Amino acid sequence: DKRTGIDLPNEKVSQTPKSWKPIVEKREGRWSDIRTVMAGIGQDTVLVTPIAMLRAIASVGVGGRMQVPPFLKEFKPISPIGDASDLNYIPGRPGYVYQAQEPKVVKMTAEQNELVVKGMWGVVNAGGTGAGIRIPGFDIAGKTGTAQVAELGKDVGDKKDHSWFVSFAPAYKPEIAVIALIENAGFGSSHAAPAVKGVYETFIEKRHPNMVGSNLVAAK
Repeated sequence: DKRTGIDLPNEKVSQTPKSWKPIVEKREGRWSDIRTVMAGIGQDTVLVTPIAMLRAIASVGVGGRMQVPPFLKEFKPISPIGDASDLNYIPGRPGYVYQAQEPKVVKMTAEQNELVVKGMWGVVNAGGTGAGIRIPGFDIAGKTGTAQVAELGKDVGDKKDHSWFVSFAPAYKPEIAVIALIENAGFGSSHAAPAVKGVYETFIEKRHPNMVGSNLVAAK
């Protein structure tokens, strides 16, 4: 229940049952079983940012190593402008060059890792909810998600569910991880997943030009 540590300011803190449990127990006297069930499908006491979700899921593809994704490559130093005693003084700023951070390692057995990767592979490649974005020859491991905004029966306009899709590929030797969150769009399979497919198609065209052609045409 911490920030991921990305190199941009004002990152929101993701929250899981670990941080909510003492609050709920103090307020309600106990932690009910139904809260555990709801948390298991990402509801109630689960509030996670897209970048935190991507970081967690991407780690599954690389044996539990949670990397901190960089956004800022570098910026040049800025000299101060004016006198420090002047009201219009603009302070200087040192330069910055990206330096990779050591990944956090989440312990998981090989069997646990294989189970999750196989399940995510099946979502896209074995007729699961993400089957519509399958790309022959480039196995995507992914998971669709639909986050409720309001109670059932009122899913219209700005109360429609949020559409999620989180993924990495190739499934058993990842090179890239992609996530999409589209607010008030509906099911993850119908909006977020196709958006992610577009990212993968561009990635393939740039990194695997030998695949461009028959495989991508077949996928479309």
